[in-house]
Amino acid sequence: MNSRKSKKVRKGRGGKIFAILLSIVIFFALIIFGVVMIGRQVISSQTDNIAAKFLPSSGSSGSSEGSASVTDAVSQMGSATPSAIATKLNENADVIKSQSQGMISSAKATSTSSKVTYTLESSKLNKATVGALLLASGDQVEEVADKVLDSMKKAGVAQPKLQVDLTDDKGNVIKTLNYSA
Repeated sequence: MNSRKSKKVRKGRGGKIFAILLSIVIFFALIIFGVVMIGRQVISSQTDNIAAKFLPSSGSSGSSEGSASVTDAVSQMGSATPSAIATKLNENADVIKSQSQGMISSAKATSTSSKVTYTLESSKLNKATVGALLLASGDQVEEVADKVLDSMKKAGVAQPKLQVDLTDDKGNVIKTLNYSA
């Protein structure tokens, strides 16, 4: 009779361990989900400020450059040629680097007749961190890219393109993001 009791105890013990492990996994999944959602909310609130750094304004209104929203910047577009956007990005390189909180060490924009290439250099990024950042905030990046492409369209650029190159401190490309209208 003792052998039957010990078998029942073993079965119940395995089920309890499984339930505890499943509960721990679910708990950590909820914490990770919450952190990602909070991060998305913070990034979403900063999207307007970041896009204002990308888009040159005509200067016709009295709003200051730092407080311009995406809609203000797009509505104030004078000439948003690729060269104007690249100039605006290069003018705001120090602001963009400081807003990245040390993640970006260098930012440089170049342009052709229909394309803006923006190179961001960082010693703190690798393929895994770039993938995680894009997973968490990829739609906000696309929103900013769409605003830039729309501004180039308004300036009469046929088939505008935006290319963002994320590189390490040695100049090796980690990830290239291509956007076209």
